[in-house]
Formats: sequence, C-alpha cells, structure tokens
Amino acid sequence: MRTKAAFFNRTRFIIGNGENTRFWEDTWLGAQPLALQYPLLYNIAQRKQTTVAAVLRQTPLNIQFRRALIGNRWVRWLHLVRRLMDISLSDYPDSIRWRLTTNGTFSVKSMYDHIIDTSPISKSMNIWKVKVPLKIKIFMWFVHKGVVLTKDNLAKRQWKGNKRCSFCQTHEMIKHLFLDCPMAKLLWRSIQITFNITPPTSIHMLFGTWLDGVNVLYAKLIRVGTCAILWAIWNCRNDLVFNRMNYINFLQIIFRATALIRMWSLLTPAATREPLVTGCVRWEMVAQVIFNRYGWRHANRIRP
Repeated sequence: MRTKAAFFNRTRFIIGNGENTRFWEDTWLGAQPLALQYPLLYNIAQRKQTTVAAVLRQTPLNIQFRRALIGNRWVRWLHLVRRLMDISLSDYPDSIRWRLTTNGTFSVKSMYDHIIDTSPISKSMNIWKVKVPLKIKIFMWFVHKGVVLTKDNLAKRQWKGNKRCSFCQTHEMIKHLFLDCPMAKLLWRSIQITFNITPPTSIHMLFGTWLDGVNVLYAKLIRVGTCAILWAIWNCRNDLVFNRMNYINFLQIIFRATALIRMWSLLTPAATREPLVTGCVRWEMVAQVIFNRYGWRHANRIRP
C-alpha cells in the first residue's frame, strides 16, 4: 500500500470521462490532490472515494457534507466550485501522466531520484559526488545516519567501557565529537578564521543547509575539506583509544587533514587542485599562528 501511495503521489490524472479518477484523493486539478488543497472540506465529505464523474455529471455538484458549510468552509467551497466550472468531461477514458519525466512515462530511476531528493536527508546526496575515496564517502554517510561507532552507539550494543570523549570529559556522541567538543570547536573556529565560513551547528545542518547560497564550485571544495577534517578527527580519536597515544593537539589533526586534502586533490579536475592546495597552506598558517599564541589546553577558547 505504501508503494502504491508513493506511485500515485507522483502522477497526474488527465481527465476524460472522469470515471477512473478519484475526486478527492487523486491529483487532477492543481499540483496536489483536492484532499490536501481543501482539507476543511475533505474532512467533512461523506463519500471520500467518489469519482470525478460522479461529482461533475450532476447539477448541482454531487457532493454531500456531514456539517454545514459556514465560515472558512463556505469560502473554500466557493473557491473550489469556481475552479470546477472550467472542467468539462468527455467520452474518452482518463489517462495517467508521470510527473517526474518530460514525456510523462514512468521510470524507476526518476522515482528513485525524486525519493532521495525529497527525503529529509536529501543533501547527503552530495556526499557521493565529492572527489574523495569511496571509504571516506561511506564514513561520511555513516556520520550522517548516526551509526558511526562512537561510545554512545557502542553502549547501545551493551558495551561497558568508558563513555567519555577522548579529547575531553564529556560523554562521546557523534555531534559532540565532530562539532561540540572543545577540540572540534577550535578546529572549526580555525576554519572560520581562514575561510570566513560559519561553522555548522548540527549534523543535520552539516549535510543539509550549511552551504546553501555558496557558489557551487566553492561548495565542492569545501566538502572535500569537510571530509578531511571529520576523517582526521575520527582517526586521531582512534589513535587515542586504540593505539594508546596520550596526547594529540589540534595542529596534528589539521596537518593530518591537509595531508589528506593534498592527496585527494589528485582525484579532482586539474583546475581545482591549486585552490585545494592553496587552501591547505592558508589553513596551516592560521593554525600555527593560533597555536603559537595560545598553545593547546582544553580550557583554551578562541572568542568569536
């Protein structure tokens, strides 16, 4: 039933005799079913499954309501009636047009693309277009889906270890590790100073609206850098957890990220390699200035 509903939500009925089109629940007048355009009327309609032919072939219109049409219901009813006056039935059968293709013919690809593009995580499609190794794309997808094995996710699997962040004393979660940890905040602040990019405030924003309004070519370069910084944070965190390293400062993470960006730049078109390398140099210079001035302690902050 869900598949059927998903299919018909992406179709438009071309009215002929009106016998095979549902008046309220099919899309035939406007971009949405009348049930969504006129919910006040649909909610009190007696026959919700009635056809267009059953309604329009009688005068007055063959629609009965359970309640009186007063106030806003009356206004919406008059609006609907004015639109229905322009509809004429014919002797030809109704036809269906697929709204997602130019020729009106159904294709699985068009439906798949539309489902992805209109889902709450549509922007994550950009992950798969970034010129980075496949394992990095998969990692970014896991971050977005919230399934990276941070300590809170391990605890859900009955893991009994220390749940504190490797960089600070807060409980480790995906948002904390990559955005809210003092170490992560310092990294994002260095990016803001270098490139004048406002840091994301949530994982949803990171993969969603964060780069809205940014030049398309510039956004592609930013996404390469985003993959590098998240992957560098994750690997440095793993060094602390599994390789028993006792100390990592933010410069080590940045230089690991810039090394990745330089390596991945070879996967990008020649025209974009120089901006990536130049961006790495700028970021490293700013990071060294910050480090020389403040050093690294968990209590340090760079004020906005």
